[in-house]
Parts: sequence; structure tokens; C-alpha cells
Amino acid sequence: MAQRSNQDIERHYFNIFCKHYKLPEGTIIFDDKPDVILEGERRIGIEITNFFLEKGNLEESEQKQSIVRRSVVSMAHQSYLDNGGKRIELSLSFDKVDYIQNQKLLVEKITTLAKNIDEFRAGLIQRDVFKNIPELSSVYLNTGEYEDPKWRIVQCYSGQLMSMEKLRAIVSVKEEKSKHYKPCDAYWLVVIVDSSDRSQEQEIQINDFEKITSTAFEKVIIFRTHSNDVLEAK
Repeated sequence: MAQRSNQDIERHYFNIFCKHYKLPEGTIIFDDKPDVILEGERRIGIEITNFFLEKGNLEESEQKQSIVRRSVVSMAHQSYLDNGGKRIELSLSFDKVDYIQNQKLLVEKITTLAKNIDEFRAGLIQRDVFKNIPELSSVYLNTGEYEDPKWRIVQCYSGQLMSMEKLRAIVSVKEEKSKHYKPCDAYWLVVIVDSSDRSQEQEIQINDFEKITSTAFEKVIIFRTHSNDVLEAK
């Protein structure tokens, strides 16, 4: 399946947002710098951005690690089967602190672990059995023989409250970029918190929310998908 472009993703989020926030009358034009232009009584430029918990360029960020985990588990499963493995199922949970740095080595370690435990009784594997794999926090074995066995990633996450400091940093970055936007009467910034994405999931403090200031944006709006929470930060 082809990967969606940033513009497709922005359009997807904006269309959801529009269902829960009343925009002024006008024609919507999907563009770039800013992402959306609303042509009406006033020309409003709307920039769409996501609120990630960590910077995506960090190797330990959830954005990168979630991709790496899937790759490692898929390769380890295939390697195990290619070497005569049984049609067992594994559920693997990864450590957030000891994040994946060497994919090849980890694939080898998980393949070896699977070979060593495939005769075990089904259930949670004791930590001592895989103490040489700090990247793993838990392993659950299902010994049934399946026609299409699955190796799954099962991550546990603790919720956290949205950081005002990080929100201000997002606004600051976008303010600098707004210098290159197409001319408009006003600019809005819509900050998306996608609840289905663990790299974004966070709670929004509705009561006693501390408003922020912006020199470039007339409005800064936070939109949390699924719960459809809308909060005007400015």
C-alpha cells in the first residue's frame, strides 16, 4: 500500500476537524504554506500540524521506534520460520528506556529466544529467560499450532497531560515559518492530537487552561481526534 503524502494526511485531519468546529463561510482551498486557505469575507490561512510527544528526529522517539519494532518482529518471525520454527505465536512488549539501536542483532536474539522457548508451556515467559535482551520488557508464548501464526507487539502506555511548554515551542516554530506563508488577512494554527497514535496520545487540560500568546496566529486551536475535543488556546 502506498504511503500517504503529508498533504493527504493534512487534508484528512482538516476534514475531521471541520465536522467539529464551525468555520466562517467561504471556499476551502487546499494549498501549501499555509496548508489550507479559506476564501470568504476574509482570507484566512490555516496551518495544520501534529503534536508529537517527542521530536521525530530522535532515535528513541515513539514515531521511529514503533516502525523499528514492527520491522524487527517481522524479520525475527520470518527468520525463526525459515530455520524450522514451529507455528507458535508470540506477544512482545518493548522497553521504552532500552530502545532498539541494533536491529540486526535484536532480530538474531529474538529468533534464538523463540527457538529456546518453543517447547515451553504457554504463558508469560520469566524475565530471566530473556535477560540478555534488555530491549524486551515482556514475552508471552502461545504454543498452539496455527495456520497463520502471528507475532504481535503489545505495548503499555501511561497517559500524560499535554505540555504547555511543548505547545509554545510548536507555535514558535510555526510563527517563524509563517513569514513565508501566502498573504492572508489572518492565520490560524490547528494543532492535531491523534488519539490513535501513541506518539501523540495525551490528555488535554480543559479546565483552567492557560492561554498562550502568538504574534502570527489569530487563533491557535487544539483538536484531539476520536474524543473530538476542541480547545482554543488563543
